[in-house]
Amino acid sequence: MRQYRLLIFGFALVFIIFGCDSGGSDDTSQETGAAILTLSNLSPLPGDYHLEGWVVTSDLATLSLGKFTVGSGGKLFNLAGEELATRRLDTQFPLDSARIAYITIEPPGDVDDSPSMTRLMGGLFIEGSAELRTTDVEGIEDALVLARGNYIIETPTNGPNSFEQSGIWFVNLTGGPPARGLRITTPIPGWKHQGWVDIDGIPLNMGVISHHSQPDDSNIYSGSQPGYNYPGEDFLVNAPPSLTFPLSLAGTRVTVSLEPDPDPDPERSQLILFEATVPETPESIGTTYDMANLVDTWPTGRMVIIQQ
Repeated sequence: MRQYRLLIFGFALVFIIFGCDSGGSDDTSQETGAAILTLSNLSPLPGDYHLEGWVVTSDLATLSLGKFTVGSGGKLFNLAGEELATRRLDTQFPLDSARIAYITIEPPGDVDDSPSMTRLMGGLFIEGSAELRTTDVEGIEDALVLARGNYIIETPTNGPNSFEQSGIWFVNLTGGPPARGLRITTPIPGWKHQGWVDIDGIPLNMGVISHHSQPDDSNIYSGSQPGYNYPGEDFLVNAPPSLTFPLSLAGTRVTVSLEPDPDPDPERSQLILFEATVPETPESIGTTYDMANLVDTWPTGRMVIIQQ
């Protein structure tokens, strides 16, 4: 996704959420708290989208640790655009009862204290420290870690034996009749899947995948005949500028990404769930190829509670 680069390796963000005395009590540990949040491999969100930190306490209260954005070089800013030079936010509650931490992506104009469904990463506190991963967000951990992907090279939408290296479909043919090639749990709350193919360095959107056993929502490049009843695309018509269809997809990169829902940007995010490179010499029609699961490369974080 344009400017939305969630997997740029090489820097870490340190975000300090710090409480101050709100009532003059001598026992400040009962009224305020502080936490240090380190986010690795995270980059700016597009437009007015922003991030927000949260904790869930032992009595199931969900408390906001503040809204922030990420700038170039890992700088943090409040929603007024002011740099958080000290990397501090004041809170009016202690964190000694926090049990869960997570980070959400929030939409433009969000001013409430309720988290969105788009949870970027989360984790459990163990002795005051929580390791944050997308795979630890409740409800989606198995959907990501256990996900598997396959694809075939074929062009069903223009008939048999015609430009067969110009189409990619997420289908598995190893067991006989066509079967789903994406073994993922859908839908994931706050997220959606999307297929892509990189042709001459240009990522082409193959459509939003609402269900792994149904076609995706786009056939803009396909022919007029029926395709598989699974996600995929033939690249036969309506070629973007600088490209010519049909073509050979040999050596191209194929991906399935996880995108926020709603999606603030038409470009591919860097939360890539599956990735594969089409062989330079694809085998005969009907060959099923595997895709690599890349969730281990996604952003991570760490939140450490500091009591005063």
